[in-house]
Amino acid sequence: MRRLSLRSRFALLAALLVLVIGVLVAAGGYLTLRGSLLGQAQRQARDQARQLVSLIDVPTPRGGSEQQGNRVDISDPSLSHEFLRQGLAVRIERPDGRIIQASHDARALPRLSGSLRARCLSLGEASAQLSTPPVALSCHRVGSAGRPAAIVEAASSLDSAWHLLAVLRNALALGVLAGGIVAGALALGLAQRALRPARRIAATAESIRAGNLARRIDDRGPPDELGRLADTLDACFDELEQAVERQRRFVADASHELKTPVAAIRAHIELLRDWAGVEPDAREAALQSLDQAARAAARLVSDLLYLAQLDREPPSRRISVALDQVLLDVVREARPLRQNVAIRVDRLDEAQVNGDELQLQQLLLNLLDNALRVSPGDGEVLVALETEGDSATVSVSDQGPGIPPAELERVFDRFHSVDLSARSRRGVGLGLTIARKIALDHGGELSAENQPGAGACLRLTLPHHTSSSNSHLAHREISSPAPTVTVPENRNGGTER
Repeated sequence: MRRLSLRSRFALLAALLVLVIGVLVAAGGYLTLRGSLLGQAQRQARDQARQLVSLIDVPTPRGGSEQQGNRVDISDPSLSHEFLRQGLAVRIERPDGRIIQASHDARALPRLSGSLRARCLSLGEASAQLSTPPVALSCHRVGSAGRPAAIVEAASSLDSAWHLLAVLRNALALGVLAGGIVAGALALGLAQRALRPARRIAATAESIRAGNLARRIDDRGPPDELGRLADTLDACFDELEQAVERQRRFVADASHELKTPVAAIRAHIELLRDWAGVEPDAREAALQSLDQAARAAARLVSDLLYLAQLDREPPSRRISVALDQVLLDVVREARPLRQNVAIRVDRLDEAQVNGDELQLQQLLLNLLDNALRVSPGDGEVLVALETEGDSATVSVSDQGPGIPPAELERVFDRFHSVDLSARSRRGVGLGLTIARKIALDHGGELSAENQPGAGACLRLTLPHHTSSSNSHLAHREISSPAPTVTVPENRNGGTER
């Protein structure tokens, strides 16, 4: 069985709700009117019987009479003719059931049942509602319980009441049914109109699922719940499109970058299987090339895993880190990366920042590695740490050919590597991407700019909470192109090595 749509269920629910409420209201009104009409007929019959009893002259036990004023004898025809209200029937009987007199309409009344007659004689009055014919009956005793003289029966016809109730019942049934149908139709129209954004949302989701990532809902309706949902989903679709695009570009770039070392490895393996396997010099050269290709692939995989970890994991717990000490440790670690390029610390202010020490070391090491790669032989890399206000700035300057103006922002993109002839070696294009990611996670910023003379400068800015400016600037002499590092004197007069 096919499941009903949401708007059909909404319309059906609205129709059922109107039907239930309509039935309850109609039943309450019908029962109220029915009770009022039947109660009115019963009161009329009771009042008529009481009036006639008050007019009858009751004989006394001594043979006298209680006749006073306008009282009449029990057999006087005026009781059932002149004193009778319109629409009522009257019958006067002896206690044993013999009829003394009756109105014309009373001849169709059935005789009193034994229980009703006994109750009337013992209690003085009794009431009943008969179905054939439909009347409200009230009987009253004449005389005392010990010496009853007669029973006066008054009946009020219920034909008009039942006819009115029947008409009302049919009208209410038709009205409730029509109201349910109209309510269902209106609810269906309202649901169709109200759920129009939901249909657009579903259609957009289906289109995106089919591959059209640029499709959007673009809801222009009122800012209700569905409107806010549409706006939120559009924002999610934007992020999804960007994420998928990044993933596609990432896979394509990673495949392209891995292609070169894999091809080199396969080529040198073939050489080793062929003539290079028996030539010592060729075998050594092939093994060195294999080692370089394997190292490049390993570094690329390591950078990919590290970058994926930064994207996936939440920021680690931040502690107070001495940025100046971390910078000195990274400078010492970077010395062997390129031994014919010197590293000089031009300025070193004390700075305390909140962050992850290992990530900050990785950030600074990537900056130094990039500067060492682009610097010419016998050149130098200048490093400085300056504090001003509530920010600490680390600048790493090289003496390379600089960065083309169009590439200044793209150098931080994944797998983007500026191919310059002056570079001594080319990286995989992930170092600066990782560095900027770490900087942003620490609430800082990483930018690139060209220097007036030659070379480029990478500038890292981080918020810091305490610092004291180092009054001793770096030594001005440039270190020779050897694995040495020139650093400023510390505050104790010594020199950091």
